[in-house]
Amino acid sequence: MVKSKVWLSLVALMLTAALLLAGCNSSSKSPQEALKSSLEKSADIKSYSFKGSMKIEDLSFPAEGEDAASTAQMITMFKDTDISWTGAYKADPLHLEMTLSLALKGDMAVNFNIPIIMEKDKMWVKIPNIPFLPLPQDMVGKFLELDLKKLAEQSGEPMPNIDPAKSKDFVNDVLAIIFKNVDEKQYLSDVKVKDAGLPDDADVKQVIQFKVGKDQVEPFINTAVEKIAPEIIDLLSKNTAYRDMLGLKQEDLDQAKKDLADTKKEDITKGLEEFKKSVKSLDVTANVGIDAKEYPVYTDVHVKTSIDADGQAGSFAFKVVSQTLDINKDVKLEYPDGPKDVITMDQFEQQMDGAFGGSATDDSAATDSGL
Repeated sequence: MVKSKVWLSLVALMLTAALLLAGCNSSSKSPQEALKSSLEKSADIKSYSFKGSMKIEDLSFPAEGEDAASTAQMITMFKDTDISWTGAYKADPLHLEMTLSLALKGDMAVNFNIPIIMEKDKMWVKIPNIPFLPLPQDMVGKFLELDLKKLAEQSGEPMPNIDPAKSKDFVNDVLAIIFKNVDEKQYLSDVKVKDAGLPDDADVKQVIQFKVGKDQVEPFINTAVEKIAPEIIDLLSKNTAYRDMLGLKQEDLDQAKKDLADTKKEDITKGLEEFKKSVKSLDVTANVGIDAKEYPVYTDVHVKTSIDADGQAGSFAFKVVSQTLDINKDVKLEYPDGPKDVITMDQFEQQMDGAFGGSATDDSAATDSGL
């Protein structure tokens, strides 16, 4: 009797272990469910550090006319520019720090970094030393302070209410509307981590791939106009907090809904026909990496397209990569209380006015007078 109990216990233990292992090695969630769950999980994020980059891989358009030489030079400059960023964020109180790095190659090779700091009502941008944009040396290295509340008052528009938690809720609600209305099998798929081409330090357990080609644009646009956009407008109409956060008024939404209802099917069809004629190829691929805690910690977006409009052929390709690290940890902030060496916008304009012989004031006056 004792032996039989032991054997039964061993069998039960092995069955339990087998079930646990099976659960570890397979995901019961579809790509859509995994993404939705991960985005909901991101609402728990209170702090993180981040890094990312953008690379223009192809930029080819014909340069004609009087400005052909300058246009060609501008295209070359953008094509040979590497952009990257690093930073840290905490939600309470809101504080974001980011260093934007630009590397121009070719004949105008130059590298410079631009630290940016943002809080609820203010933003600071460090004035860089740019060789082809000479600035007074006593300004270089100082932080230009932008009073967001004051700028909103001057523009006559309400200042958007920056609320990271509410922003996450809004994004999740919008994505839920999109997921509900699009064909999951047409756009989303599970990709093996080792096949996704992720960097070595991307600690992810699952990769969801979103893919759109030229042939998939038409059904997506039709779904967006007929279902997704109206539901997003309804979401904003029912949620005052979302409207306040985005600085929207109900009359704006009412007008948007009317414009959408007035959009004729034949107008959409005509626009899509023009798109098909002009766009010869389109490939949009995005990977979302989800870690063991279900946080979305890695994304990359790769876009490649070629066009031929009115006999003018061209191509464009770029890739953006973003990683989130140190989630809910004590992230390192270089300016936790804001920068000390600050110059206000008024002081900046006065110094620029003095440096360039009053042109800044003259231009401002001309603009204000309507000239």
